[in-house]
Amino acid sequence: MLSAPDLTAALPAAQAAIDLAVEHVLSHRPRSIRYKGDRDPVSEVDEDVEHVVRQRLIADGRTEIGFLGEETGSVGNQETYWVLDPIDGTINHHHGSPLCAIALGLVHNHRPILGVTALPFLGHRYWATDGQGAYRDGEPIAASGTESLDRALIGFSDYGSGQDTALRDVLCSTVDRELTARAQGLRRYGSSALDLVWVADGTLDACVLLGNRTWDTAAGAVIAREAGALVLDADASPHTTRSRCAIATTPGLREELLPFLHVLRGTRFWPDGDRHEPVMSPTSLPQSSEPQ
Repeated sequence: MLSAPDLTAALPAAQAAIDLAVEHVLSHRPRSIRYKGDRDPVSEVDEDVEHVVRQRLIADGRTEIGFLGEETGSVGNQETYWVLDPIDGTINHHHGSPLCAIALGLVHNHRPILGVTALPFLGHRYWATDGQGAYRDGEPIAASGTESLDRALIGFSDYGSGQDTALRDVLCSTVDRELTARAQGLRRYGSSALDLVWVADGTLDACVLLGNRTWDTAAGAVIAREAGALVLDADASPHTTRSRCAIATTPGLREELLPFLHVLRGTRFWPDGDRHEPVMSPTSLPQSSEPQ
């Protein structure tokens, strides 16, 4: 097993790559959008940003640290690698909404250990490295102290796209309905990377992301975790790149929030083989006051 990379050197490299990405996004409007699959969009700006960042991070063909991009796939080291979502929130970006993000993470042995997320149109940048805290624009940030679901603002994932779209739609609808009835508010911003950093700085008290991919969540998972949030899989085990879901929550909401995810049991969105005991039994799922 290879040793972890030097994060004191990796963070400046990541920041420099994000500088280039932000510059490109702010100076280029998307001209067109196409679909790689059902509700899975990409623009030429996504592709250009990925090319710029990839070239910066693996210059001279060196791949001791590999690279995984949403648009171009993987190259090099599969154990330690950069992972990029060039624009998380492509549809928002295409429509001129500022709610989109550039998310760059560094993964080692399936665990994100560094993250830099830029919100180019909101003028903010978030970053964190393992064990060193989380920051927004150079200032330390911390997750909220909210302890009651009826006082919590929660970010929620988009519905289905790609594999198992219909199943994901049903599961999202169920969790959406139950949480809407119990939380102070539920919001779908259309960017998982944005949801995670907003949990980190307390804008959101939690986010529930179903069917995430590594490039969606790696950077934000580190940032939220280092800000004091819990970042978990659906069964309450720690989130890794193998997780099918990402739940980031202030610790005080853990016991109340996680039972809503038991609807995922028996589907591909639940960890393999129930290898971890859930935090509560399925029968403890809070009941909605909505008519059925």
